[in-house]
Amino acid sequence: MRPTLALLALGLLAVLVQGGLAHLVPGRAVPDLSLLLTLAAALVLGAGSGLLVAAGVGLGADMVSGTLLGQLACLRVLEVVVTRAIAGQLDLRRGLPLAVFAFALVFLDGIGQAALSWLFLGEFPLQPGELLGLGVRAAVTAPFAPFVGAVARRISDRLDESEARREMRLDTRRSVLR
Repeated sequence: MRPTLALLALGLLAVLVQGGLAHLVPGRAVPDLSLLLTLAAALVLGAGSGLLVAAGVGLGADMVSGTLLGQLACLRVLEVVVTRAIAGQLDLRRGLPLAVFAFALVFLDGIGQAALSWLFLGEFPLQPGELLGLGVRAAVTAPFAPFVGAVARRISDRLDESEARREMRLDTRRSVLR
């Protein structure tokens, strides 16, 4: 439970940093830190804990960004499901595959935001020129994916309380090989 709470707190901090940076520089030049932390939580935590972190980080991002309440939370939960499904087929713990996947996920996230806006508001705000903005945002976000994944892995390893981490020695007093 401690890794889940730590990653949730880190995710909410990432949302605040991302929101603060968005006021200083153009939005497309700010890496999507909430998406990266959701991606890392999906790879490091179990299914239930990953979904909990994704929903919390998504709701925090909804509060900061001004989107419909629950829009980013819904997308973050779906991204955890997609990430866990892809991670079953590819090794996303390595840097390059994780960066490429994060690049693609930024595009899917932008299209998902536009689709949810269209569904609830009746407008489709994603114009063809904005696809270039999504490309820039994806290119800015992707290089940070291996770093965020490594930080999440390190936090999870440090705070993990499971029995599997503890080393147990059994003294059998017999020789193993006969």
